[in-house]
Amino acid sequence: MIIPRGSRFIVLALLFAIQPRAVAFAHTLDMNTARVTLRDDHIEVALEIDLLGLLSAVSPKHPDPTALAVSDEAVLTALVQRTKDLLQSSSRLTVNGVAAPLVVTAFPSASEVRFLAAYASANQQAQHELVALRLETPKPVSGAKNIAVTLPKEAGSVLFTFIQPATRLAAAGERVGFTVLAPPSAPMTK
Repeated sequence: MIIPRGSRFIVLALLFAIQPRAVAFAHTLDMNTARVTLRDDHIEVALEIDLLGLLSAVSPKHPDPTALAVSDEAVLTALVQRTKDLLQSSSRLTVNGVAAPLVVTAFPSASEVRFLAAYASANQQAQHELVALRLETPKPVSGAKNIAVTLPKEAGSVLFTFIQPATRLAAAGERVGFTVLAPPSAPMTK
């Protein structure tokens, strides 16, 4: 693959951005995760997902990173859009038993997917590199007592975590307390 002269810096910067991840986050999970956060009546679903696996589930014509890396620009752009549309249309959020909209607000471009596929093709350890995606509620969701999220089956198994931040300002030496919202969950089983 020939890289245009102006793009060489971008490719090098992306290589440096991806490579240190293994060192900086040595204790991260090597599986798809979703962090569901409720803050100030706003719900965010931050995904770390095997994007290449999701793309190949959406399009069996591109089963491996090399096929994605060398695919035609129009074909890759259409596949990325189809995958984003699937995530948008098949992800479900219910709040207190009522459906609430979710919008995909962060998803890589076709050129970023091509770079990831080329990197994974050249580096076997990056075959299942997790990529950050984000879905959010487009407007406030007030009075949430129960939240449920469903992702498309093409995303595979996902470990979900729910977070509801509580913030307090404490003066020097002052004690701060927090109410625990739920008892600890049972240990994870397969």
